Order: sequence, then C-alpha cells, then structure tokens
Amino acid sequence: MNNIKYLLVVMCIVSLVGIKMYAQTGFLNQKPCMYDGMINPYSGMAKTAFTASVHYYDPDGKKPTNIHVYVDDVSYVLKRASGKAYNGIYKCKLTLPPGEHKYYFYAEDDYSADVRMPRYGVFKGPTVGVTKPYVKPAKLSNGGCLEETGSENTIFTYTVHYKDPDTKQPVKIYVFVDGIKYPMSLHKGMKYDGDYIAMLTLPAGKHAYYFKAMDAMGNCISLPADGFIRGPEINATSNNPPRLFDIKLDPPIGYTNEHFNYMVTYTDEDFDPPSIMNIVIDGITYPINLNAGKTYNGVYGYRSKLYLGNFHDYYFYCEDGRGGSCRVPLTGTLHGPVVVK
Repeated sequence: MNNIKYLLVVMCIVSLVGIKMYAQTGFLNQKPCMYDGMINPYSGMAKTAFTASVHYYDPDGKKPTNIHVYVDDVSYVLKRASGKAYNGIYKCKLTLPPGEHKYYFYAEDDYSADVRMPRYGVFKGPTVGVTKPYVKPAKLSNGGCLEETGSENTIFTYTVHYKDPDTKQPVKIYVFVDGIKYPMSLHKGMKYDGDYIAMLTLPAGKHAYYFKAMDAMGNCISLPADGFIRGPEINATSNNPPRLFDIKLDPPIGYTNEHFNYMVTYTDEDFDPPSIMNIVIDGITYPINLNAGKTYNGVYGYRSKLYLGNFHDYYFYCEDGRGGSCRVPLTGTLHGPVVVK
C-alpha cells in the first residue's frame, strides 16, 4: 500500500515538473528575425539566374525548421550559404518567367515561432523581359537656329534641348549642317536635362541641318526623326580686295654679311587676313610674316642676306582668301638693294 502511495507521489511530482518546464520553455522562446532580404539582380531576361538571399537569426540559437522565399506565392526553399544555422545567410537560385514579380521571405523555428519579411505586403521585383529590359530613351526637342538669315560674317547659333529620363548625360550631341557635323556643348541646365548650343559661321547660300545624339545606353536620337530642317539662308557679301602700300627696304645699300629688311603694310576693308602673303626676290618666292598691327591691318616683313650685286629686284603679292588679291608693283619689279663688299 505504501509503495503505491509513493509511486503516485513521484508521478505527480514528475508531471508537475514537466508542466513547469514546458511552460517555462514556451515562455522563454524568442521569435527569430530576418533582415537584408533581397533578390538580385533587380532586372534581367528569362534565362537570367536570380539569387534570393536573407540573413536569418534566432536569439535562442535554434536553426529554422523551414525557411522559404515566396515569389508570386510560389515557394522556393532557401539553404544556408554562410554563417551558422541560427545566424547566417540563406540563399537559393531561381529563374523566373517574363513579367514584373513580387516576393517575401518566411521562416519558422523549432517551436513554430514564425517570422515574415516584410511583416506585411511584398517586395517588388525583379522585372524579367524576354529580351533586354526596356529603358526609355532620351529625347531631343526645341531644336533650331536662332538666326534665319545673315551674311558670311554672321555667327549662327544652333540650339537643342536634351533630356534623359534616367538622368544620365549623353555620350555626344552634334548638329549636322550640310552634312558636316559640329559638336554641341551644354549652355544651360544639367547635362542630362539642358540646352546645348553650337556657334558657327557659314558660307553664302542655302543651308539645311538636323541634330543627333547618343544617350548613355547607346541609343541614337535624331531631330527631326527623318529628313532635315531648312535654313539659314546666307547672302553673299561683296568683297573688297586688299591693298599693299608703304613699301620699305632697309638698307637700300649694304654689305654681303648684312641683313636687308623688306616691309609692306597690308590692309583689308572687310577685315580679311591674308591667305597668301609673299615677297618674290630675284624670282624666288618667300612667305612674309606680321611684324606689327593686326592681321587684316598691319606691317608685314621679311629679313634676309643677299649675294653681291646691283641687279636685285623684288615685288609683293597677297590674297585675302575670298577672291581678292594685290600685287605691288602692279607689273614689273622694284629694284634693290645694292650689295657691295
């Protein structure tokens, strides 16, 4: 009888201890947590291998009984890639069909305490395309030439507005005038959203132009998309020929070891510098350089030694690059210098 009572007491004690331990264990168990959950890359093609990863941590040092990523409500099992079972990185590889996707992470510990990331809702992405993901190209607008008419001396200003929705600057922007390309530079605004200009002088006649740019993704953008814009129309200006005067030879008589200085004044009413400026001495042509003044209104000179004789001669010749020319003297030559021993 006593043995039976003793057994019942022991059974009651064991039951109470078990209930207490269970209660304590349930009370002390802490929920796990997850952070740094993501799927990379953010976009790709149907054949792209995406990687889902999340950092799992259990403060009780327990490994997860299950840990998944749900993409469009489809479950994918994550496996530990690094760290410890209760504090490590869990990953999985997956391929996804074309379209825009959404996902979340879910895990449970040994005591069925669960954790979800995000706590509610979903993460957006990745975006999967059959081909290269679509990126909206940049745009050219408001292109034109500020001056509609002018002369060959007019500076024409070409302008165009460039805008990239991805806020990336262009690789290059050009204006093509009569098929010749001229680089454009930023005038106002940001490089990815601003006005670009090119300032040019053009020959007489009727002209046409269009704009072209390459954005950061390699897309080519033209304005207009096809064809060209007519203008400006440039009137030919009358050209006045240049003049040569005030000729000097110093010294007029000298020795064989002495330098002789030939000088002439060049002037052009149209402010054209000489395209050709020569002196011809004893039938040999020499280019002469500006000594003083401006290119279109200055003194040009040449300096040289000569051999013995009193039969040297010379003349000057110039052109303004626009069909005008001048020779002094108009015909024949000027004599000198006399060179003695």
